[in-house]
Amino acid sequence: MSTPKSAKSSASTAVDAVKQVEEVAAAQPEVIEPAVKVEADVVEKAVETVAVPSKTEAATKVDGEVFKGYEDILQFNRDNFEALVKSSTIVARGVQDLSKTFAALAQDALEESVATGKALAGVRTIKDVIDLSSSLAKANLEKLVSEGSKISQLSSKLAEEAFAPLSSRVGAAVDRLTRTAA
Repeated sequence: MSTPKSAKSSASTAVDAVKQVEEVAAAQPEVIEPAVKVEADVVEKAVETVAVPSKTEAATKVDGEVFKGYEDILQFNRDNFEALVKSSTIVARGVQDLSKTFAALAQDALEESVATGKALAGVRTIKDVIDLSSSLAKANLEKLVSEGSKISQLSSKLAEEAFAPLSSRVGAAVDRLTRTAA
């Protein structure tokens, strides 16, 4: 253990040392100030060296998140485009099918007109004309209803099939917005 006398002498020695440093600093400020400045620069650079890796890591992490978000947006838009192409393909195929149906109807109508013209050419009385016209009107009305129903079903099926890919992308967009908002 130290004695009070040795503690006083240690304190006195420390005070003397501080006084000597102060005297040297006061006597030669042109030497001390540049040395202090150099030491401050060294400490500042050491702090920057320690701080920069954490800044670099943080910047890398943010960059990674930004690029991942950018990649997600690109993939989302790519999926949207693919759905649009698929939907357009379905519409084109459906319109082609409807066109074939209309062409077949037009051909049938032409053949029926020729047959009707021949039948009318062979009619001898007005009663036969009325009977023939009446039966043709009835047949044409029945055909109109059945073919109209067929075209309506084809159109409705086409609309459902064409909208399916777009509907799935709308669902994906809603999910994405819901996740982003949460």
